[in-house]
Amino acid sequence: MLLFLVPTRCGKEQFYFLMIHMRTFTISFFLCLWGLLASSPTAIAASVTPAQLQQVKETALLAQDLCFKEMYRDPNAYAQCIRNLRQKYEKEEFKSLGAEYFGFVGALSYMRVSQMGAEPIAAEFLKSFRVGQKRLGLSDEVLCATVPGNCAIRNRQMLDMEKSPKQQVPLQVKCEVGVCRIAPVQKP
Repeated sequence: MLLFLVPTRCGKEQFYFLMIHMRTFTISFFLCLWGLLASSPTAIAASVTPAQLQQVKETALLAQDLCFKEMYRDPNAYAQCIRNLRQKYEKEEFKSLGAEYFGFVGALSYMRVSQMGAEPIAAEFLKSFRVGQKRLGLSDEVLCATVPGNCAIRNRQMLDMEKSPKQQVPLQVKCEVGVCRIAPVQKP
């Protein structure tokens, strides 16, 4: 029987296992898997209090009440309403996250029905809420539960958007002879 100490890198953590020939490979594999699960976002989310999650949920509901009605008529007004709400709560991280997350969820729901302008808005808020989500240590599942809906579908669409980012085309308002329209920014 052969005994040796094996350093193993598993995710971000360094583990050392006492290997006894090949029979203990299975044990070291499961210990490594356990180490990965212990450092997962779901485990990190356990440190977030129910009151903090309630702040995310309440701000998302507020964003829905104040801003969602704008999406059908003017997606830019919807986005600006969410930005204003986010700015109002910029010093309160969980509330700011709630506004940004609903900004994404609302735009995502209008993307499903091909609302013009919804996709760039969803991409904008996806990028911004991901930063706060990572900083606060919330998993996709925990965050998704703060806004009613099908989390499996929403999380899948979110991951799909992240995998295949579209090129954002900067737009501007152009007015000619009293008629204004939105057009791509012309580079000089």
